[in-house]
Amino acid sequence: MLGVHQNIDQEKKIKEQLQYLSFHDDLTGLYNRRYFENELERLNHSRRYPVSIIAGNLDNLKIVNDTKGHKMGDKYIKRVAEIFQNVLRTEDIAARIGGDEIAVILPEAEREEAEIICSRIKEKCKKINNCENEFKELFRVSLGCYCLKQSEWDLNYAFQKADEKMYENKQNYKNNSTRTY
Repeated sequence: MLGVHQNIDQEKKIKEQLQYLSFHDDLTGLYNRRYFENELERLNHSRRYPVSIIAGNLDNLKIVNDTKGHKMGDKYIKRVAEIFQNVLRTEDIAARIGGDEIAVILPEAEREEAEIICSRIKEKCKKINNCENEFKELFRVSLGCYCLKQSEWDLNYAFQKADEKMYENKQNYKNNSTRTY
């Protein structure tokens, strides 16, 4: 009788790492765009309403990259991701969907809950601007949110509306106007 033993621990670790990276952003640890879009599609067919979406854009990332270097730009992105992770509920889905864009799905959350989360994100960004010299007056995130109360539209529509609101708020900030979420 002959027995063969093969250690597959390394192969398992590599497989787990590849699976993790297929749905997560390597820099921030947030979910990636693929996962976000899959969740939008999955929730389109569920009955977990209302669903709110938050669209966020890191303001001044280009300025940080150009004046302080890309390592500092990466640090900026990581800090914003930490803020999102710290203010969200465990069931919420935050994803880095582009270089300077983060989106959040808030299952079973009314618009008021999304606005509270947006306010918390803004407050934490404000604290960083006031306390950390490396980001002095540069640390800012434009946000927009939209709540889909029932399945009359799909969640891609809700994401589009949140994104439009975010860009409106970004423009209002540039023009020194007031903003709403």
